[in-house]
Amino acid sequence: MLPPIAYLDFAARWYGQVSYDLATSGVVQVGEDALGAGAAVADLGARERFRTAVASRYGVPAAEVVTTLGASGALFVAHATLLGGDRRLLVESPSYEPLWRGAEALGAAVDRFERRFDAGFALDVDAIVSACRPETAVVAITNPHNPTGALATDRELAALASALAPRNVTLLIDEAYLELSSPRTTARRLAANIVTCSSATKCWGAGWTRAGWLLLPEALAAAAGRVERYTQGMAPPVTWAWGERVVTRADRLLERARLLQTGKRELVDAFVARHATLEWVPPPASSVFGWVRDMRGVDLLPQIERGIRELGVITAPGSFFGEPSAFRLGWTSDLKKLPEALTRLAKALELGSRP
Repeated sequence: MLPPIAYLDFAARWYGQVSYDLATSGVVQVGEDALGAGAAVADLGARERFRTAVASRYGVPAAEVVTTLGASGALFVAHATLLGGDRRLLVESPSYEPLWRGAEALGAAVDRFERRFDAGFALDVDAIVSACRPETAVVAITNPHNPTGALATDRELAALASALAPRNVTLLIDEAYLELSSPRTTARRLAANIVTCSSATKCWGAGWTRAGWLLLPEALAAAAGRVERYTQGMAPPVTWAWGERVVTRADRLLERARLLQTGKRELVDAFVARHATLEWVPPPASSVFGWVRDMRGVDLLPQIERGIRELGVITAPGSFFGEPSAFRLGWTSDLKKLPEALTRLAKALELGSRP
């Protein structure tokens, strides 16, 4: 029996069902009409055109691109490709649940290393290497970090990959939000032992396409493609057809995302500053979410669920990321509704204002 993915179960139940949304972390959805006139050509060549578009955008060989259903699908494909036997996964904490849950479902042991609040959630190469065991095969991280938004530089990622290479450890990086801060980039190009994944769903507002990808060495692509076929079957060509449309129009969609976010961050900064028990490491200006800690140290899930039922407001509970007294606050929803959403969240969490 596969274990539940609690965060995705929660999202499937509530996201899109609540009037005041402070949980969704992806850009507001774009319509088909914004992706060019007419329907995308969903023929049997659509997958290859999508693969070619991804390869072109990120400057990697098409042979290194494996198509997947979203970034979550890519993570499971990566787990099944890179792990097996008694090999272990080392994952960051706090962490996005699908980053490690698939490995657990496949029988791999999962260890954790801490991304510390007092260090701004930066990657500590020495601490990560020290947390590796002889059986560690993969270190998994997100960049930008989900849920805090902290962004690691190419230099930091290359240093980590270099430190892991003598141990034959692969660095798996979920780059689902990277386009918002660093368009057209991927850490895949930094080192041979780096594998990355992303999708059209978060930064470009095209979650409905479910078009994602895994970038990995060509020598592993056939095995990863086989996993994708077993787990995801023959995905409909329309997924790849619209995915190609999105990738080839990505720069335009990023400008749309930037305009949609204008004015929101200032409201969120003021919200955190206004309440005495809240603290955070402010994420980069490009981020669409942040990790807010409540210094009262209580499990916020019951209050968040009360806010959903009674006040029509939702945020992402920290319990699904490994810290129950925190929450991931997203600000991609309607600017006109954002002030009221924040007011309702404060009421749900029973937050006190600063004197």
